[in-house]
Amino acid sequence: MKHMVMICIVVHTILPGSMLSAAEPPLELSVREAVETALVQNLGLRLRKEDVAFAEGTAEAAEGDFDTQLFADIGVGGERNNPPTLITATDERSGTWNAGASKRLTSGTEVELRWNNDGLNTDSPVFLFDPVYQNKASVSVVQPLLRGRGEAVQTADLEAARSNLAARGFLVDSEAADLAAQVKNAYWELVFAHQNLEVLQLSLQLAEQLLDETETRIDAGTLALIDLYQPQAEVAQREQDLIGGERAIGVAEDNLKLLLNSDNWLIPFAPTDLPSTQPIEPAIEVVLDNALANRPDIKASELQIQATEFEVKKAENDTLPALDLFGSAGFGGTADNYGNTFDKAVNDADTQWQLGLRISRPLDNSFARGRYRQSVAQLNSNRTSLALLKQEIRRSVKVTVRDVELALKAIEATTKTALANRKRLEAEQVKFEAGRATTLDVLIAQQDFSTALSTENRAKVAYAQTLAELDRIQGIITLDDTAAAPASDAK
Repeated sequence: MKHMVMICIVVHTILPGSMLSAAEPPLELSVREAVETALVQNLGLRLRKEDVAFAEGTAEAAEGDFDTQLFADIGVGGERNNPPTLITATDERSGTWNAGASKRLTSGTEVELRWNNDGLNTDSPVFLFDPVYQNKASVSVVQPLLRGRGEAVQTADLEAARSNLAARGFLVDSEAADLAAQVKNAYWELVFAHQNLEVLQLSLQLAEQLLDETETRIDAGTLALIDLYQPQAEVAQREQDLIGGERAIGVAEDNLKLLLNSDNWLIPFAPTDLPSTQPIEPAIEVVLDNALANRPDIKASELQIQATEFEVKKAENDTLPALDLFGSAGFGGTADNYGNTFDKAVNDADTQWQLGLRISRPLDNSFARGRYRQSVAQLNSNRTSLALLKQEIRRSVKVTVRDVELALKAIEATTKTALANRKRLEAEQVKFEAGRATTLDVLIAQQDFSTALSTENRAKVAYAQTLAELDRIQGIITLDDTAAAPASDAK
């Protein structure tokens, strides 16, 4: 009866423990805390966030195409010559100061405002007065008629950069959903490792007790000395299994700490949660609709296609010849001192204007045609990648929903198996005490019972991991400590 009581107690009290460190107490950790920590500290997620920062810089740089450009220059110069003609100056000094601004509009129109100021001291007899000062204000406009014409073409790079930026943001969300599932999987593996260690400890205790009873019976003369070797060998084997169980805890703990980017590598974790066995019955149609509508990686792929469409439009336009309408107009004044130049500009202005067309095109235009083919190929590739992603999602949804259903059945079956093996062990123990069973019979029953307990724990952990995968394929993150919400509620 003492064996039956002990077995019943152990069955109902197997909880996740931890290997205590002599230096540091274990750090208690729930599944919620593990996920939240990973979402803040995981290095892979940080890299994705840096991709967003990079995309922000790219979008900002693309806006620079429409920045107003300011410019100015100032300088002086001089020249002394031996004149070859009577009208050539022998000594000249000049100064200049220019300023202006230019801007390209989203329509493709380029506008430039310029203010020029010049001064000249010369001994040439050609000039009516010396020194000579001149100022001039002018505006020039260039309007593309083919290549670069229109807002859609001019803003293509900017819109593509903005679409890529939005896509990067969704990829961060996708990485976070994947990370949450990985953390939950690692957490439940650690829970299982602790549970399995306690099963192995129970198995060793049962073998040691059988060894004690065998030694007692040998001393009493009811068993032969040869009956001692089998339980001794089994105790040694189970001690080895226990060492393997301790190592499994360390491996599972290290995997979890890596995902969490933990600083506490020398402090053991003590998981505080058990996997939930609450039945979840997801509807495959609802899960699939959620995944196709809400998965951030699908949204990212759609935005990448949109960005590539902008690039194709720009590349196609770049294959056209450059045909530009240009024009300029200006006025100014010339006088013998700088102050009078303003009066002349108002009352007797010097004027100029210009209007014309210019055309240019590379002879082969290989670069533009090559870029266009590249962008079209990239667009087709992105569309195919999205189709493949949706195809994989449909497969994953079907597999995961099926796995959830099967995992629930596995829990029920393994629970029954563990109970049956416990009853069998109790029966073998009673028979052994009555002399109607051998040590081998008891050892086999013990091993079968331990295996059944471990399999039951594995089934529960597998169910929790399947629920984590159910979240991941829908692109969502749940932080409750027990199980993911039903897919019908998550939509």
